[in-house]
Amino acid sequence: MFALFFAASACGSDSGPDEGDGPGPAVTRPPEAGEPRTIRLGFSTLPAERTSDAYVGTFATAAQYADVVLIQRTPPWEDFLPGGSVSRTTADTTRQETALLDQYNGLTRFYAIDPTDGGVQRSRLANLPAGISQDEGFNDPRLRAAFIAYTTHVVKNYKPDYLAIGVEINMLYERTPRQFEAFVSLYNEAYDAAKHNNSRTKVFPTFQLEDLEGNFDAIHPPHWEVIDRFRGKMDVLAISTYPFLSGVRSAAEIRPDYYSQLKQRWDGEILISETGYASAPVEGYVSVGTEEDQQAYLARLLQDSNSLGFSMVVWFAALDPSFASGGGSAVFKDIGLRRSDGANKLAWATWEEWARRPLKK
Repeated sequence: MFALFFAASACGSDSGPDEGDGPGPAVTRPPEAGEPRTIRLGFSTLPAERTSDAYVGTFATAAQYADVVLIQRTPPWEDFLPGGSVSRTTADTTRQETALLDQYNGLTRFYAIDPTDGGVQRSRLANLPAGISQDEGFNDPRLRAAFIAYTTHVVKNYKPDYLAIGVEINMLYERTPRQFEAFVSLYNEAYDAAKHNNSRTKVFPTFQLEDLEGNFDAIHPPHWEVIDRFRGKMDVLAISTYPFLSGVRSAAEIRPDYYSQLKQRWDGEILISETGYASAPVEGYVSVGTEEDQQAYLARLLQDSNSLGFSMVVWFAALDPSFASGGGSAVFKDIGLRRSDGANKLAWATWEEWARRPLKK
């Protein structure tokens, strides 16, 4: 959902704070307290502001109050096309991010390669280079080679524990079937490349739950069969979920089986790859958006995920993204658990309580 923000999220080689043993500030996790939990908690690297310091701060926040950090990015296609070379921007970003991951080495590493455009409901590829048409897209052999090369770059440099190859890919299935078919064959090649370079990395696409059910924007019958296209080369079932964008008016309206139904679709590891809930009214969604409802949703999600044995929940933004103020991005301007200035919302206390609970090994 958030792919449109990420082009400006990584801020090159500016180092940010120099405290601690790396490019990020030193952090101290709160002392453990409460009942053990089985789910890992995660945040993405979506910053509150488009600055290097804010971006570095997302890693520090994850290290202090979570167990997982998610980096999600559209491939820099030009760098990896046949005959291309890694740009200074890509090299500097890779160097900074891997240094932060090494500094905060207790974090589980989750990298998502996100080739489609979340700003248009993933109906087309994002940031295509000149000379490659949307019509050809994943069928263009040059783009396919670039995708495999970038997958290899990510696995070798970031050494992710979890690697998503394709984000909310069922939305492409619904909107551009020809590109989806081409992606499936490319995914199979990318899966093999990732496993060849690190057999321990868990590799998978992610799926959008509300769209699988047919309740997101274009209403349609449920299409759970999309998951079957990846069985055999899918190590976990990874789901993004934003109930407030699918007609749910409050957390209390979320069906009892909303997340337990996933256990009927997959008998292996399940994770929530991204989620969020608005804490203030959302344009176009009249009844959605209070701090109390955000807190209720978070409490319900964490309790369900823990009791169902899911492996992780990634809340996409720890802080509100201050730049998400117009267009399609405006629906996400208040999904942080803290305001963009760092002030806590009601749901933060729930998150912090869960973060302090010891994680069962």
